[in-house]
Amino acid sequence: MLEDYKNALRAGQRAYRACVARGQSPYLEVLDEILSGVNIVAQEPLGLVDIPAESIVGTKTNGRHTAFAANFMPLLDEGTEFAVKWSNLCDAHLEEGIHTPIIAYEYLNRFYVQEGNKRVSVLKYYEAVTIPGTVTRLIPERNDTLENKIYYEFLDFYKLSKVNNVRFSKLGGYAKLQTLVCKASEEAWSDDDRLNFSALYTMFSQQFYALGGSALNLTPGDALLVYLSVYRYSDACQSTPAQVRENLSRLWDEIKILTEPHAVQLSLEPKPGSEPLLSKLNIFAQKPSQLKVVFLHEYDAKTSAWVRGHEKGIEALKAEFGDRLLITNRENISPEVDAEQILEEVAHDNADVVFTTSIRMRPACLKVAAQHPKTKFLNCCLNTPHPLVRTYYPRTYEVNYLLGMLAGILSKTDRVGYVAANPVYGVPAAVNAFARGLRAVRPDAHVVLRWACAPVEGQPLNFSDRQDITLLYTRSSSEPAGCNRDYGLCRRLPDGSLQPVALPVWKWEVFYIGIIRSIFNGTWGSEASGKAVNYWWGLQSDAERVDYYEELAGGTAQLLNLIAEALQKHELAIFPAGGLYAQGHVKKVPQGDNYTPKELMEMDWLGECVEGALPQYEDLDVKTRGLIAINGLGSLKGMPL
Repeated sequence: MLEDYKNALRAGQRAYRACVARGQSPYLEVLDEILSGVNIVAQEPLGLVDIPAESIVGTKTNGRHTAFAANFMPLLDEGTEFAVKWSNLCDAHLEEGIHTPIIAYEYLNRFYVQEGNKRVSVLKYYEAVTIPGTVTRLIPERNDTLENKIYYEFLDFYKLSKVNNVRFSKLGGYAKLQTLVCKASEEAWSDDDRLNFSALYTMFSQQFYALGGSALNLTPGDALLVYLSVYRYSDACQSTPAQVRENLSRLWDEIKILTEPHAVQLSLEPKPGSEPLLSKLNIFAQKPSQLKVVFLHEYDAKTSAWVRGHEKGIEALKAEFGDRLLITNRENISPEVDAEQILEEVAHDNADVVFTTSIRMRPACLKVAAQHPKTKFLNCCLNTPHPLVRTYYPRTYEVNYLLGMLAGILSKTDRVGYVAANPVYGVPAAVNAFARGLRAVRPDAHVVLRWACAPVEGQPLNFSDRQDITLLYTRSSSEPAGCNRDYGLCRRLPDGSLQPVALPVWKWEVFYIGIIRSIFNGTWGSEASGKAVNYWWGLQSDAERVDYYEELAGGTAQLLNLIAEALQKHELAIFPAGGLYAQGHVKKVPQGDNYTPKELMEMDWLGECVEGALPQYEDLDVKTRGLIAINGLGSLKGMPL
């Protein structure tokens, strides 16, 4: 098969020239040189392994490494003994196959050949997906480099899955993949699990590269996480290559957004109400005269204070735009059972805008939005950026600072209770802001934290076991209309009942009117510029306020009003640039001059004056775990943020 050797030689020469043009070494990597100065803390024999061919990148020693280009294609002339042996091996492969495993070392999930370089070259020439080999793993000492951290995440994943063909460019990928393939965090994979995933991953990778994935600074694994967040794993495994390609092409903007350092357009305040001049001058701007708008709720207004709040916003929206809007309001939609079907129905019914008020509807929104690009989908949640589905949510930490101050003023002790709902994005910042407000007026006070999603026996959520706590922040969004207790700062009365002191109000009408106005005046598209959009509005935009249910002393009311004005004008930093101390007296400082919105959203630590901790994943029920999988803190799920 000398002709095959000539073809392989030409491929090697092309790879050689390309590497030289890029200023890279044109030969195989040499592991012994790579390991110079590296502290290997363990060697682990893996036995016989199917090695992903694309992950075999070099040789163990520098002997004859210059005989191959960086892609393992040969570089020696066709008249050499090397060429004859390569050609004979090629004949043997075509006649009976190459069965002798190579011997290789694995380091940082890349493989280096000790014995069998020509076998690898021939098999790569024939585009083998995997190559059998007896492998020894070399484990480096932990350090702070991104590559090292990702590798240690891979080691944990490999113990469960024995899968070595998927790689990620960012932290958290392996833990997220474990969840997306419907496995518990510590659940081992079966042989069938591995075969099913390998078949899907191979097919997906082929379609990823066919669509131009090699031009992106991403791995197929990075793209697969986006794909599986929209399309269920079981469905993906049953898909044909053509179906995967079609679905992936719909998500291509979602994939590309991962490569952009500032891929999220964060809207911190509404745009001015008047129509922009450029929009008026542009006669081709898409400015509809009427919109069909649909609202979908997980619960109903009779049982959920959350839905009642949104319905007030919907009524204000109707009053603002009148017959320019055709509004449909649907309740009691199960996110897992019928949300996807109902979203399909409203999209097929030519809905222009769909608002879903439950974070648990986000997966269904993503899937349906990929199929219906003409419909604008929004989900009420924080920090889940996708170009397909915009998000909106109030800056809850701002009003929590005011509530913490009031608690410090009214409390007769140095302990105030706090019941948090779920450990999702934004909640630690809200707890810490409450604590910051408390300590602004009572420097020695502490917040005692409990979780509604993970109750502990003997620790009731009304703190009746703590006589030193009569003021508490507590939350319940599923109580009948007219019930005093909603959520916010409450006082526990002697009979154990809760009386509201001050409750935050999320003014959804500000969001709905502002977003719909942007569609009417033609600025919806210009806001995005191909990016994901998060509407995260606060006191300055009048998207939230505090209602006081007790008559406050004049000085107290004046102080709270002054602080609210300072927050509106950004004259007061709740989280100072100099940093704060987390539990254990650990100093926390922002990456830049001030805490960025992203840092506040993703805050996953508690201030040192907070008594309590984030709940453990295993203590959560199935429903809450599902919520955590969608919007929960990365550290809680075992993956860095």
